[in-house]
Amino acid sequence: MRIILAICLLVSMNVLAQVPALIPYQAIARDSVGLPLANFTLNARYTMHNLAMDGEVVWQELQTVSTSALGLFTAQLGSIVPLTNVDWTSGAKFMEVEIDLGNGFIEVGNQQMLSVPYALNSGNGINRISDVRDTLFLGNGEFLIIPGISAVNSEGYEYASGQHNCGYENIHNPIINYGSLVDQAGNYYKTILIGNQEWMAENLKTDIYRNGDTIPTNLSLVAWQAATTGTYTWYFNSPNFECPYGKLYNWYTTVDARGLCPSGWHVPTAGDWDLLIANFGGVLAAGGPLKSAGTLDANTGPWASPNLNGTNYSGFSAVPGGFRNMSGGYEHVGNFGYWWMSTQQNTSNGKYVLLGYNIDYIGNGNGYRKYCGMSVRCVRD
Repeated sequence: MRIILAICLLVSMNVLAQVPALIPYQAIARDSVGLPLANFTLNARYTMHNLAMDGEVVWQELQTVSTSALGLFTAQLGSIVPLTNVDWTSGAKFMEVEIDLGNGFIEVGNQQMLSVPYALNSGNGINRISDVRDTLFLGNGEFLIIPGISAVNSEGYEYASGQHNCGYENIHNPIINYGSLVDQAGNYYKTILIGNQEWMAENLKTDIYRNGDTIPTNLSLVAWQAATTGTYTWYFNSPNFECPYGKLYNWYTTVDARGLCPSGWHVPTAGDWDLLIANFGGVLAAGGPLKSAGTLDANTGPWASPNLNGTNYSGFSAVPGGFRNMSGGYEHVGNFGYWWMSTQQNTSNGKYVLLGYNIDYIGNGNGYRKYCGMSVRCVRD
C-alpha cells in the first residue's frame, strides 16, 4: 500500500476580505517503504468539518493531481468548489485529506486549521511579523501565513517568501522543487528530500524553543564560555549575518528538552548525517554536492573561491556561516561552515560536520568544546 505524508496546509487570503479565495496545499506521496512516489497521478479529496474532526461537513472538493520527480504535489483548495460559503466564525475547522490510488479513498490526514482568515478581524491584533514578512503573529497566540508576499529586508535585498538569497545568486538549486517549513518563531525555510530523509535547506534561525521559551543571547564572553545550557549568537554578534547564515548555537541548545527544532523535526544525530553523506558517495565525495554553488569573487554565491566542486546537486544548499571559537572569537565566514550534531564526543566536546571552500569532502570533527557556536540544520523525525 502506498502512503502519503502531508507537508503543510497554508491559508492564503486577501487581507481586506472576510474569507479566503484559495488554500494552498502541499504534500509528498510515498510508497510502502517510504520512498517518494514520483511522476504519479492520483485523486485527492479534501473535506472540511465544523467543530470536530468528525463534525458536520461544510465543504468538500475532489482534485486529480500529479506528483513531481520528488513525489511532491500541490493543490489550490477552493479552485473547484468555492470556499466563500464556509462560515469561518462558527467555530474551529478541521481539514480531512483522503487519497485514492485506484482502490478507493483512504484517509491520510486530519488536522485543525489554526490559521484562519477571519483572525485579522477577531480583535486580537498583530503582535509581530516574521523575519520573512509572510507570517502575522496574533495576540491570541495564533498565526496567519500569507504566502508569496514580496518584502525588503534591513539590508535592502528584495525577496519573496521562501527565497532567502540575501543578494547572492545560487543559494538554492533553481531546478529543484523544494518543500517548506515554518518554525516556532515564524521563520520560513525551504526543505529538501534526500533519500529517505527530509532536511532543512537553510540554517536554523529560531530564537525560541519549541515550547515558547526564549533562548538566551548577548551573553558576556565569560558567561558564554561558562554556559552549560543553550544560548545563541550571530557571526560577529551581528544580526546582519542571519541571512543567509542563520544563528550560531552552542551544543547544549541542540539537546535541550524544550526542543530547538520545529515540531516533528530534530537536530540530526551522527547517524542522520551518515545517512545523508552516504547518498553522495561518502565523506570523500559528498562535500561538493552539499555546498551551494558559485563564489563571492564572481558575485554568484556565498563561498570564497574556488568553492571546490560546489554544485549543490543535492539541493542541501550548505552556506559558509563560520563559527564562534573556544576563545570567543569569530572565524571563517565565507570560507567554512560548521554544523552541530546532537551527538556528543564526551562531556566537554560535541560532534559536528565541516564543509570548506577549498575542499570537496565533508569533515567529521569533535575537537571543539560544547560552548562553541555553530550552525544547525534540522531533519524530519
